[in-house]
Amino acid sequence: MSFVNFIKSFFPFQLLIGHLKHNLLAVLYWLILFLIVTNNFGSAYGVPLLFYSPEYLGEVTHWSFFLIGFAVGGFIIGFNTYSYIKLGPNYPFLIVVTKPFLKFCLNNFIIPFIFNIVYIVNFSSFQINEEHSSVSQVIVYILFYIAGMMIFFLFSLFYFFPGKNKIFSIVKKHEPEILYRTKPINSIFHKTKKWYDVFQHVGEKSYIYIGKNLNFFSSRSVTHLEQDIIEKVFAKNRVNTSIFELITIVSFFILGCFRDFPIFKMPAAMSFILLLTIILMLFSALLSWLHRWTYPFMIIIFMLMDYLSIHTVVFNYKNYAYGLRYNKEYYQEYSIKNIEKTNINNSSESKTYHSYLKILENWKKNTNKDKPKLVIINTSGGGSRSALWTYIVLQKANATLNGQLLKHTQLITGASGGMVGAAYFREVYLRYKKGEISNMQAGIYKQNIAKDLLNKLFFTASTNDIFFRYQKTKINGISYPKDRGFSFEEQFHENTNHFLDHDLGYYKKYEDEGMIPVMIFSPTIINDGRRLLMSSQSLTFLTESKGGPVSMSNSYEILDYQNFFKNNRPNDIRFSTVIRIQATFPFILPMVTMPTKPEIQLMDAGMRDNYGVKNMMEFLNVMQNWIAENTSGVVIIQVRDTKKVLNDEVYHQVSMSDKLSLPFDNMYRNFTRTQDFDQEELMKVSVGNYKFPVNLLSFNLRENKSDHISLSWHLTKDEKQKIEKAFMSLQNQTTLRELGKLLE
Repeated sequence: MSFVNFIKSFFPFQLLIGHLKHNLLAVLYWLILFLIVTNNFGSAYGVPLLFYSPEYLGEVTHWSFFLIGFAVGGFIIGFNTYSYIKLGPNYPFLIVVTKPFLKFCLNNFIIPFIFNIVYIVNFSSFQINEEHSSVSQVIVYILFYIAGMMIFFLFSLFYFFPGKNKIFSIVKKHEPEILYRTKPINSIFHKTKKWYDVFQHVGEKSYIYIGKNLNFFSSRSVTHLEQDIIEKVFAKNRVNTSIFELITIVSFFILGCFRDFPIFKMPAAMSFILLLTIILMLFSALLSWLHRWTYPFMIIIFMLMDYLSIHTVVFNYKNYAYGLRYNKEYYQEYSIKNIEKTNINNSSESKTYHSYLKILENWKKNTNKDKPKLVIINTSGGGSRSALWTYIVLQKANATLNGQLLKHTQLITGASGGMVGAAYFREVYLRYKKGEISNMQAGIYKQNIAKDLLNKLFFTASTNDIFFRYQKTKINGISYPKDRGFSFEEQFHENTNHFLDHDLGYYKKYEDEGMIPVMIFSPTIINDGRRLLMSSQSLTFLTESKGGPVSMSNSYEILDYQNFFKNNRPNDIRFSTVIRIQATFPFILPMVTMPTKPEIQLMDAGMRDNYGVKNMMEFLNVMQNWIAENTSGVVIIQVRDTKKVLNDEVYHQVSMSDKLSLPFDNMYRNFTRTQDFDQEELMKVSVGNYKFPVNLLSFNLRENKSDHISLSWHLTKDEKQKIEKAFMSLQNQTTLRELGKLLE
């Protein structure tokens, strides 16, 4: 037989062609995994690193890779069951072989085999080069990864082939399989009669498949079987595979019930693979029973769910601001009329303005200076990298300046991860001042803020959050469903030894006394793009700035949380919920539903103000007279995860494909850059009118384009080291010296 004819008859190759022709959905899932493990998908958010360096119980160990292998094994079986239902009828010879599903799996090896080779090579290289693992460690990782897959394969075999039960056949007696004994390749250059004969098919097609003991066998003819026999066989196969898929899916959901136990805090990569497996198996089960009606059925179900989510509580999945009252009688009307009414309440504005002046007076007194520098910290979003970077900058700068940085800092504002790190450092500082801890420079705090926040989040999403929210918790006597937002907060509290496990109002006393800086969080209201200023202080005085000389029509772009939700016990909200709300990156964390009519949704502050500059400028405009009279000027410290203009920034010629993608790519890639441009212009216009000096200093994590650290809630060992070293860069040390001179 010629090489061409062998390939043409080789069943694994024909299955590969069959996938490309008839099974593109399953191929798409594999493509996603291939792109991830080759660092071509989600690299900006650190998704590949979750596969290269998976953490289990806070460490990268052989058990981490065992669990990844177990999940990949589940995905491979899910892929095989789906493919068997989808492609099996195209190869009717399978019904006359023993254990047809097993034969199908053996021959359907090409895509899974290539994936495993690519993945093992890539994670081995990463472990050796980035995590500095030894070769022996990597070998152990590989063996445990393979063992994890084998365990799931064995579990599947026990289901499909229990003892002598021929679960995948109703043909009473199999015909003997014929071993393929002819040499597969007589000549690589053997020619057919015509060049196009290779594409022609006449009569019943025969196949060479991998069978018992991995030998090659020739397929037998099935022309003697009635068509209804063939259909009955595959009908029974669909029943058995559907039952297996449902058992597997239910098992994953049951695992979700135990997600609060440490042993079930699975690696994030495992959760991602489980989610793909669940989706694939659900679709496969539907396809088994509905066939071509599957897609119309899914569209109808989606439309029905969407309708019910609007008009009933069914499918209306909400994430709540934990601690806030959601009684219907306290729901606020969200309308332009009510927003305007709330914002132009002059008595409330005057009251909150004078209350804040008292805070400023107490802050000034604590500096022990007649005219101190007023420091405002702006910190940028960026997940765990920004959280750790902000903590390191504040910790090291404050220590270097003998505590003068926090003593002079009156306001902290910003977005997302940066505010997470700032909030944690402020709490450590407060506990130190209260005498609850003896050393605020201890390395344990820095380690805590860098711990993984993604594994439990992803596991909850894949096993519970997307489909069912069947567990509840009570906070301040109010019942809330547990979802990935709750899991994120619980993991955060666990990582930080519950240092921030307070309600928002806990900090009001210490802010009033000037002991700690005021923090202003400003999540984005997705419904209309407004910003909600959240703080333990009422900030109505900022909602309509009096600093401008010209009276203009006001669109009321800012809402004061304390004032707008005054009937909902605003200070009872969990502080970790406030932190999470302003760090709600799309889809990773759920949008938070607020008690309004109609309900508004909150998410990441970085959508509108990634550096907190707008909040800061509103504050400076309103308080400029007091600042001019009582301080020697303002020092603005920007703690940025990326320098405004990278040192090695280069631009490339726009290609034809770029012209198609750039209009959309611009919205993502230039998202924070356009904010920089707008905010620079805002500061230039405003600062020139102030009667006090303003100095702007920046601490930059990423100074070069090649200094890549993923935007994620998970950091690798190498990334933590890069963040630690960044503070010692020449530019950051120069900034530190300038800051020291300004605060002398």
